Amino acid sequence: MTPYEMGRISSFLIKHRKLEDRTDKRGLQREEKDLAVVLREASIENIRDLEELMSGQGFSLITLNSFDVPGIGQGARVYLLARRADSLCPLLDPGRLAERMDPSNGRATAAKIWFTQIWLIHLDLLYTQRDRGPHERHKWLDASFTRDMLEQSVREHINGHVRRLNPAELASSEVYEALTSEKGADITRYTKRFLDLMCEGGMLDERSDGVYRQSLLSAVEIKENFDRTLAPLMVVGSDSPAAPQLAAVSHNLLTRRDDNEEQGSEL
Repeated sequence: MTPYEMGRISSFLIKHRKLEDRTDKRGLQREEKDLAVVLREASIENIRDLEELMSGQGFSLITLNSFDVPGIGQGARVYLLARRADSLCPLLDPGRLAERMDPSNGRATAAKIWFTQIWLIHLDLLYTQRDRGPHERHKWLDASFTRDMLEQSVREHINGHVRRLNPAELASSEVYEALTSEKGADITRYTKRFLDLMCEGGMLDERSDGVYRQSLLSAVEIKENFDRTLAPLMVVGSDSPAAPQLAAVSHNLLTRRDDNEEQGSEL
C-alpha cells in the first residue's frame, strides 16, 4: 500500500465510515471496489500504519468478517471507522446539527437537547426493549423500529415523565423548558429530522417506508464506547444489568449539575 493509496482509503473511510470487500459487487461504488482490493492485498504492517493514522484522527479501524458478526457474507470483509470515546470526534458538526434540527431558528442548544433526548430513546428501542445488552453487537440485524414507534416513545417520555418533574428541583430548567414547550407537531418534526441525520451519518438504515434498522457501524460504536460514555450515567440498581434502562439516562441529563452546553457530549 503506497502513501497515496493510504490517503485515498483514509479519505473514503472518513467520508463514508464503512468500506466493504465482497464478491457481490452490487451497490458498491467503483472507488470502493478499487480500495477494497488494495486493503485485501495490504500487508499487516500497512494495516497497522492505517490504524495508527485513523487513531490520530479520533477513530478506531475495525475489520469484521462472517465469523465475527452475522450479516457479512462468506469470504467478505467490512472495514468500519468507529469513533473513539476518548477523542473529540462528534457524530455531527454542532453547526450542522443546529441547522438541520432547528432550521428556522438555528438554536444550537435546543437542537442538541432534542437530538440527545431522541438519541437516548432510540437506543432504548434498540436495546432495553429487546432485552439486549450494549455489547451484543451481533444482534444488530434484528434491531429495528418504525418511525411511529419512535415518535410515540418520545411523546410518552415528555408527557409521562418530563412534564411531571418539578422544574424548581432541577439543576437547570433549560432542558425541561426545551422539551415541555413543544406544541405537539414539534415531536413529529424533530423525530423526522433526527432519523434523516442518523441515516446520513450511517447510524441507521431505512429498510422500507417508516422502518429503520440499526447499522452495523452503530452496533460496533455502542459496543466499543458504552463503558466510557453512557455507563457512568446509568441508573444504579437496574433490574436487568444486561439490558440497562437507556431511556432513563435522560433523567440524569435533566438533573445532573453540568453546563447545558455539554448536552450531547455522550453522542
